[in-house]
Amino acid sequence: MTPVRPYPAHPGDTRRAVYAGGVRVWRVRLDGAGAPRGWRLLSGAERERALALADPAERRRYVVAHAALRTVLAGACGVPAGRLGFGRDDSGRPCLLPPDGRPVPDFNLSHSDSWALVAVAPPGARVGVDVERVRGGFDHLEMARRFYQPEEVDRLPDAGPEGFFRLWTAKEAYIKASGAGLAGMSDVLVRERSATHATVLSRSARFPECRVRWLDVAPGYTAALVTPPA
Repeated sequence: MTPVRPYPAHPGDTRRAVYAGGVRVWRVRLDGAGAPRGWRLLSGAERERALALADPAERRRYVVAHAALRTVLAGACGVPAGRLGFGRDDSGRPCLLPPDGRPVPDFNLSHSDSWALVAVAPPGARVGVDVERVRGGFDHLEMARRFYQPEEVDRLPDAGPEGFFRLWTAKEAYIKASGAGLAGMSDVLVRERSATHATVLSRSARFPECRVRWLDVAPGYTAALVTPPA
């Protein structure tokens, strides 16, 4: 479970780590250089979505995050980034279209403010990842009562907003791995096993129990990686 030594990749300030089951995670700093170079890697649809963002900072972050995703997946598939095709699987999750009929990895992208995470799992596996900047200025307990299980809410009074977002990232990563969607978040229960690991339990017949690993991204952020059992 110990990550390998990180190494730089492009575009952006990117770092990679390897976890159990061959799942790889790249950490991408979105506020560095890389947007002009990254723009050339995007599809026409991605460029349209970027241009629709009114905030220049958010537009730049979108470009760097999606260019990093394409760079990572191109390396994993051994094809140029421009040859990558994307679609949706039966549950609506983004997926790669197999180039030349070859098996393709599963992947997931998450970004929040200055940081993004790209997770890639071997063909046939699934993965979900989520990163959130810890924000205050809201009633985190009231929000937890709306979305979390009672035993989770009971753990939060002393945990503050960071505890709220810590659980949120695990739940969000789970529904991204499973394809359950936001409507399934209230059915997800996170049981912590240690400072770095937890288990997600759900009434989902397909993925009733998944592994969680919380990731250290940067001060002021929480993040989680979820992998269903093989």
